[in-house]
Amino acid sequence: MDTMKNRIKKLAGLFSKMSANANTFGHMWKNIGLGKEAFTIMKELPETVPGEFDTPAEKAALLGSMLEQMNETDTPRFCIGVREYMQALAPDDEDNAAQLTMLRDYIDPALPMEEFCRRYRRHLKFDPVERTEEMERVVEDVERECDRQLAGRPRGMGFCFAYWSARSAALSRHGIEWRSPALMNPGVLFD
Repeated sequence: MDTMKNRIKKLAGLFSKMSANANTFGHMWKNIGLGKEAFTIMKELPETVPGEFDTPAEKAALLGSMLEQMNETDTPRFCIGVREYMQALAPDDEDNAAQLTMLRDYIDPALPMEEFCRRYRRHLKFDPVERTEEMERVVEDVERECDRQLAGRPRGMGFCFAYWSARSAALSRHGIEWRSPALMNPGVLFD
């Protein structure tokens, strides 16, 4: 039982860090590794833990709260795994089912990016390379590189261009050619 308490305590710490990262501009990427660690712990726990989550649906809801602290399209395959687990715990959760469908569509190479944007009311086009396994594998490392390179730089007007330049260079070092939102959306003004 002591091990169970330790896992719950560790999980609470991870969720707390994830919340802090999600509420700090530019730190959401740090939740990729934390989310993976938290999900591993959650899968080790039983479907119910009295005083923590009393039903499988409550466990699923806790995982849903975790995903709210992440940009799911950064790691869609990981998030699909989490949402499939949530679906097994709470099969009637329509919101989860809708998000799961969206993520599956996101990584579907047969669904053109333009159709994905239309279907899910996304107004800005994105580089289809963002949907690939290659991108998902390196995204955390790339964001870490960008964070280091841009440390101390004011994150106000014009920051997006410095970030996109750093991101493009970091992805290129990983063998991925990526086009920024500015390149994908000519005519749209970015600050």
